[in-house]
Amino acid sequence: MMMTNEIQTIAVIGAGDQGREIALSVLLAGYRTILEDVSENRLERAAASILSSANVGAEARSRLVLASKIEEAVREADLIVEAVAEEMEMKIEMFTIFDKFAKPNAIFASTSFSLSIAELAAVTFCPERCIGLRFVPRPGKENALELVRTPKTSEETVARCREVGRRMGKEVMVTREAGPHRQSALRSSGQASATRSTAAAAGLEISQDGLAPK
Repeated sequence: MMMTNEIQTIAVIGAGDQGREIALSVLLAGYRTILEDVSENRLERAAASILSSANVGAEARSRLVLASKIEEAVREADLIVEAVAEEMEMKIEMFTIFDKFAKPNAIFASTSFSLSIAELAAVTFCPERCIGLRFVPRPGKENALELVRTPKTSEETVARCREVGRRMGKEVMVTREAGPHRQSALRSSGQASATRSTAAAAGLEISQDGLAPK
């Protein structure tokens, strides 16, 4: 029996290199995938690259949807992943649009390695459904998926995203991010965390996939 809040459709906002790779990964994991970009050329190039992948068959092709407007992309998505430029103002704008047009219970995720997820969550009316999704490179291995939870991220949000990572075949790790003021201090002193080792150095709690975060 299907869970009411099971993630079925994932929207990826931004069709650059990172967005394209994320869209391909979630498509191959069996999700209906909506890829959005305001640049028609960039969107078409990303789609062509995804559809030319040897692992993308006819069934997977039918699950890829392209969108040229964020509002259209997020309306049906259960998980929305922004993969735009690493600029706080731009990402805040994205989360504000998500908050306005997404359906109830949709999760808002940022791929940022250097910006505060808590600050992004603070501009929405649903900080409990905001989380960081970081695809961490590992030489010679499949990228790991780091879930960055803020003080307000719910257990359900973490669990739903953990399942996405499992279906993608990723090793999932969970880190706890400090609140917005703490993150601002970390960034200004050059101590922002981007990997598991730097997260540990910053005093963040880390749990492996399969262990319930405390």
